[in-house]
Amino acid sequence: MSRSLVAVHRWAGGPDTDFYPWLSSQVLEAPALFDEVRTLEMPEPGSPTIERWVPALASAVGPVPAPSTVFLGHSVGCQTILRYLASLPEGHRVEGALLVAAWFEVDQRWGAVDPWLDTPIDFARARAALGRCVVVISDSDPFTSDWRRNTQLWEERMGAEVVVVPGGRHFNNPREPAILETLRTRFGRPSPG
Repeated sequence: MSRSLVAVHRWAGGPDTDFYPWLSSQVLEAPALFDEVRTLEMPEPGSPTIERWVPALASAVGPVPAPSTVFLGHSVGCQTILRYLASLPEGHRVEGALLVAAWFEVDQRWGAVDPWLDTPIDFARARAALGRCVVVISDSDPFTSDWRRNTQLWEERMGAEVVVVPGGRHFNNPREPAILETLRTRFGRPSPG
């Protein structure tokens, strides 16, 4: 079965921004971690909404993704993935998700982020749909400075393994070795048979 990495970019991002192009090329180099990498182009990236982004993800991967799918979310992309996972049919699971600069709270709210913060997520359904949930955050994120609380929320709500990267900020660099290393160590290719 083909193994896919499906990435959902950050607010105001796109497939060619941040670390996405570099990471895609790295995980496809032999020995490849994935058979394909798809960084989705989300609608109106400067003003993401739940109503547009979750259906866009569902349209791109289908109402029931292959069990060998790993999702990679960045910032608001993480929220999108969780909401999509909560919509999957009961009993369906994907291999996992790597959620980068993930948040449930932000230091300074603004109008466009309010729906993402205030609209409930069915954490039990999202958690049940994931084989593994790994979150990568930093101790210097300008949007979520309380990394200890952020860690606690991800552990409690999603049973996530949280990796804290010192000085990682919001992971907007063209190369993010900590993300690649986490993908390799947590989502290395399973042994055949």
